[in-house]
Amino acid sequence: MRRLLLILFLLFSLEASKATHIVGGDFYYDYLGNNQYRITLKLYVDCINGSDKAIESDRQAIIGIFDGATGNMESTFLMTRGLPYRLDKLHYECVRPPRDVCVDGYTYQKTLTINPGRNGKILAFQRCCRNNSITNIYNPESTGSTYWIKIPPHTLAGVNNAARFNELPPNYLCTDAPLMFDHSAIDPDGDSLIYELYNPYLGATRDNPRPANTDLTGYLREPPFQQVRWKRPYNTYNQMSGDPRLSIDRYSGELRVTPSTVGQFVIGIKVKEYRNGVLIGETYRDYQFNVKNCTFDLVAAFAGPVYSCSDSVIFENKSFKAVNYRWDFGDPTTNADTSNEVNPTYVYPGNGDYRVTLKAWNEVCEDEYSLIVKIRSDVRVNLGPDLVFCSDVDRFLDTRAYDATKVVWNNGMNGPVIRVKDTGLYVAEVYYDQCFGTDSIHISTDPVDFSIPSDSLFCEEVDMLLDAGVDGYKYRWSTSPYDTFRTLHVTDPGWYWVRVSNKHCYKVDSINLFTFEEPDIGPFFFVCNEFEKRIDLADQPGARYLWDDGSTDNYRIINDKGTFWVNVQLRHCEASDTLIVQNSVIDLELGLDTHYCDEVYKKLVAPEGMVKYYWSNESRTRITEVRSPGKYFIDVVDSFGCTKSDTIILTMSESPSITLGDDTSICSRTSFKVSPGEEFVKYIWSHGPQSNSNSLEIQDAGTYSVVVYDKKGCKGTAEITVKVDPNALPNELFIPNAFTPNSDNLNEVFPYSTAILQPEFRAMVFNRWGQKVFDSVEDGPNWDAAFQGDEVHQQAFMYLVEYRGCDGEFRRKSGTVTVLK
Repeated sequence: MRRLLLILFLLFSLEASKATHIVGGDFYYDYLGNNQYRITLKLYVDCINGSDKAIESDRQAIIGIFDGATGNMESTFLMTRGLPYRLDKLHYECVRPPRDVCVDGYTYQKTLTINPGRNGKILAFQRCCRNNSITNIYNPESTGSTYWIKIPPHTLAGVNNAARFNELPPNYLCTDAPLMFDHSAIDPDGDSLIYELYNPYLGATRDNPRPANTDLTGYLREPPFQQVRWKRPYNTYNQMSGDPRLSIDRYSGELRVTPSTVGQFVIGIKVKEYRNGVLIGETYRDYQFNVKNCTFDLVAAFAGPVYSCSDSVIFENKSFKAVNYRWDFGDPTTNADTSNEVNPTYVYPGNGDYRVTLKAWNEVCEDEYSLIVKIRSDVRVNLGPDLVFCSDVDRFLDTRAYDATKVVWNNGMNGPVIRVKDTGLYVAEVYYDQCFGTDSIHISTDPVDFSIPSDSLFCEEVDMLLDAGVDGYKYRWSTSPYDTFRTLHVTDPGWYWVRVSNKHCYKVDSINLFTFEEPDIGPFFFVCNEFEKRIDLADQPGARYLWDDGSTDNYRIINDKGTFWVNVQLRHCEASDTLIVQNSVIDLELGLDTHYCDEVYKKLVAPEGMVKYYWSNESRTRITEVRSPGKYFIDVVDSFGCTKSDTIILTMSESPSITLGDDTSICSRTSFKVSPGEEFVKYIWSHGPQSNSNSLEIQDAGTYSVVVYDKKGCKGTAEITVKVDPNALPNELFIPNAFTPNSDNLNEVFPYSTAILQPEFRAMVFNRWGQKVFDSVEDGPNWDAAFQGDEVHQQAFMYLVEYRGCDGEFRRKSGTVTVLK
């Protein structure tokens, strides 16, 4: 839908856009981070001669994005302009402004994501047409414009913000009136800026005035973009009629011209960004200069050389309708650098850039004009002394004449700095217009070419004659004191260097003489008991090590007896060595420390075959018996003189003494708890659950026992015999409040499933009318919910229970019981 609306809008405005109105424009961008860019397009239109419909149709600008290397188009986007602003800047103080010049400016801005990739991206806006009254190009009414800029890849110089021009030139220029305008730019990154004139670019056509890359409106032209065709005698370096002609200072951006012909002229000015000497971007401004025959009340003007090869400069006053003059020659060395003459001459103190200012006035107006005069009376070029290189030539030759108009070298190269890689004579000619200076430098080589043998390995002693190999040089060896002969006889290993020099150059070479270190691991050693021994060999770079077990490290760990060998090879050197290891191991183990309960008895046994036994209890035999707690140790000695010791600690504590209480008798259907105490770590009961509980709940008759273990592992036992009196009931007897006579063998009768044998016990049940339906004395011990031979329905009944408690007291309980079915 959005594409359809765009096409309809473009079709509607196509005819309206076929009109002349373009005055100029420029492009720049700001980097906001994370590949976010704020794009700014400034467009300037003729608000007198331009078509209102064409201006209105440019509410939105269609921007194309192209690959920075291939020029292939990738996408488009729209930018919407803000409100217009009138450009009414005047340059002249004493002129009556013409009424037929009007320029409006529009600013388009948008923030979007752009990934420059490896090639960078080109952004371009194309629009037709220019004013048909333009003087210096062919067919201006059918000639469009392309305003474009390139975002460089991050790999070129990191992220970048484009340079942007500070000010716009005045709306109009006057014939025979000099223009001096600061056309400089600012760069947010602080890059170096260079200014140049350029040939403006074509874009769009009269038949395709607003290309948008759609089938209906035509396609955007892909880069490289075509440039305008100049009418004779105009060209890139003579873009408008003037005396002096239009020029821009490449370092300051100061624009100068004195127009000589009425007309409208297309002008191209660009600023180039350099970072660390690398060109990373360019900002272009394509603009129309309107030149008029103006009515002046006064014009201050003068002619003088831009470059002067003499310290004495004659200034020609070209002011118009002036009566009085005041010159300031801009000489910082004196205060006497002023004059009131009409055409003065001034002598400068020497080389330098001087701003000359003329103030002219009459009874009506006052005007001012200034010009920078560059004195180059003594053009000195210094390339430095002749150079002699000791190796390959690679040198930057720098005249330091960065502001020169031309620097020519005798090898055909141009520019203030060149890079040379060959010997020879280099001559630089530096020009400041007609001012000239030169210098030359001779580059030659005088290398020292020699070498001593490479690093050498000796299998035994060092014995070598070191020879620098060439005569006629000076020699200095690293020996102390220094040897100064061509050869040196050495018998010690180590690093040796020699410095060989001629008149200009020197060279140092070195050699490492080293000896082969033979392995020395033997021949024999004896060790007692368990052991671990590491045998290290010298770490000789490049050496190969082979041990008897197949390992190839420069060390071996031995923990057993046997015969061991190693072979070491380094280049042409090889050696082996053998080690015999003998070992006597005493197997002495008295066992783990032990705890005893109530009494100690332990037979401690040492290994057989020892020569001596030394027990801590004064025993001298292989076996000793101990019956008391304590720490026991032994030292033994075998026939090789090897010794070994061991220790054992025997401890003792008494077993726990516990009780569960005296034997007892309990009432039927009651329980009581017994416990041996809570301080033990383990309890084993003869009855009940086998959990490690420190107490037991007893309800039935029987003999109950428990085994306990304390923290030392000692145990204690206790038991209790319990009898149950079947005729004794609890003081508080539990009576159920419901039962279920449904033949599932659960809660089938009331009050209990087992008979109560106590003679005093009696249970009676009554219905809601008080009629007795059950009596345990008359009907048996338990009621099965039958009355008079029939089963009763589900309902509630009242009961009355009489019994003698455990304390011998007679008790009676009543309540309700529900028959559930």
